[in-house]
Amino acid sequence: MIQLDPLGLFRVGIPAVSGGVAGAVGVTAHRRLRQGDARTGLARPFVVLAGVVSLLGVGYAGLHAVTPLENLPLGSAVLLLAVPWMTFAARYIGIGRYITPRRVLAVTLAVAILVGVNLLGRLIQEGWITTSLVGTEALQTLETAQSVATLVLLTLVFALIGGVVVATYRHDRLSTVQSLLVVIPIAGFIFTVQTTRPTTPLLNDVLIGSTFLVVAASLTLGIFRYDVVTRVPATRRLGERAALTETDEAIFVLDDRARVVRVNEPAERMFGGAQTLADVTDHSVTSLTELNTITCRTTTGHRQFEPSVSPLVDEYGETFGYTVMLIDVTNREIRRQRLAVLNRILRHNVRNELDVIRAHAEEADLAPAVDGADRLSALSAEARRVQDLMERSAADRTEVSLRPLLEDVVADATAGVNADVTLTAPDVTVNIDPERCRYVIDHLVENAVEHNDGEPPRVVVRVERTGADVRLVVADDGPGIPESERAVIEGGVETPFEHASSLGLWGTNWAVQSMGGSLSFDESDLGGTAVEVVLRDVAVSDV
Repeated sequence: MIQLDPLGLFRVGIPAVSGGVAGAVGVTAHRRLRQGDARTGLARPFVVLAGVVSLLGVGYAGLHAVTPLENLPLGSAVLLLAVPWMTFAARYIGIGRYITPRRVLAVTLAVAILVGVNLLGRLIQEGWITTSLVGTEALQTLETAQSVATLVLLTLVFALIGGVVVATYRHDRLSTVQSLLVVIPIAGFIFTVQTTRPTTPLLNDVLIGSTFLVVAASLTLGIFRYDVVTRVPATRRLGERAALTETDEAIFVLDDRARVVRVNEPAERMFGGAQTLADVTDHSVTSLTELNTITCRTTTGHRQFEPSVSPLVDEYGETFGYTVMLIDVTNREIRRQRLAVLNRILRHNVRNELDVIRAHAEEADLAPAVDGADRLSALSAEARRVQDLMERSAADRTEVSLRPLLEDVVADATAGVNADVTLTAPDVTVNIDPERCRYVIDHLVENAVEHNDGEPPRVVVRVERTGADVRLVVADDGPGIPESERAVIEGGVETPFEHASSLGLWGTNWAVQSMGGSLSFDESDLGGTAVEVVLRDVAVSDV
């Protein structure tokens, strides 16, 4: 009969209540899984884990209530918890790919056999059955196999406990307390099994009751406070693994003697079984840090690569290896060379030939040919101007007063033109590339004036400052930029059927992007087009 005293509380009350709490936690995790608020690979073993703890708590209390046994061992509890906890822990730290259905089934069968052997040994110890039923030698063999299997299982458990603690500690956004909550369900019972002895029944009841209480609390905090079925360190491990194995670039891990320790699949595919860095390139690790591009012989021929070297340094500051990434830039270099050649032809050959054509056309009094030559010459000049802007360094920035710059550009764009241009801008100093900024404003204002049949054309240039950002709007009352051209610029792709009519819009868009800004189009209050340019983190101070 159960006595309502402290001993009875630890024997029956706390395990039963803890089992009920664990069951409620399992139900909660299952509901979250069905609602899509938890990761399937984590929530499923967590639900099973909570369910096993619940059955152990209720079962332990029930056995104490109906059996005369003074001490009920919990060795089998560790075995029953091992499979769901190991599955959860492996997925928690990002090695869930090793947890296959066949392996889970095999370990489950092994655990079932171990529990059966434990139960058999307990029944023999309590005198319920005799050794003659199975034989002394067979019993010794079973006990030996059980000890070895249990040792292997516990080794895996302790390895995963260490993995959980280390992985959580290394994650920048997870508390170390979370790792303790994850390992308590299995570590708590292991500790209790190792500390309980048949000769100390009172201490055993206190330890076991406390263990059930702590395990139930850890499951509750894990699901409600730390969300262990969603926020896990596996993200970092899987991200690091993806960076190495799923990138398209060749990655080599070298030791301090430039010997290949590990490669990813693209490196294996492009360079075969390279054993040292010398099998990949004639350059040393040191020289790779000083080069922009190198040429390597691959399984598909010679290719050009941009090398990136990261030294591997220990806590004493000593380099014990390197990570070398080779980024294939062959196509990029071909495009760069092609553009350089085309630019040279555009700068010199085409311009010289146009001068000859124009001279002959003027001599023959062919006005249409002269006009065509002038348009081609202007297009060539615009292309050269855009090319020069794009070749400027991103560091070509200086602090300039924005309003005087705008006034100069507007004055130049409207010189000799009858246009009503209104400028509204704050007196603010900005850190920008003045040449690119001048090109953008000049083109937008000039375009708003020239492509406008108003008498006179009305243009509003408005600048607003929001914190460190500057917003420039050029609005007009003209016919507006055709929707097809706007779509091409916003989409970033031209086709034979959809393309811009000039280089101006493309050049403006490229110049804005090179300054870290954005370009967009809208309808203006004047009835035409409003072009908006937003430059971020450029405002320095008010003048």
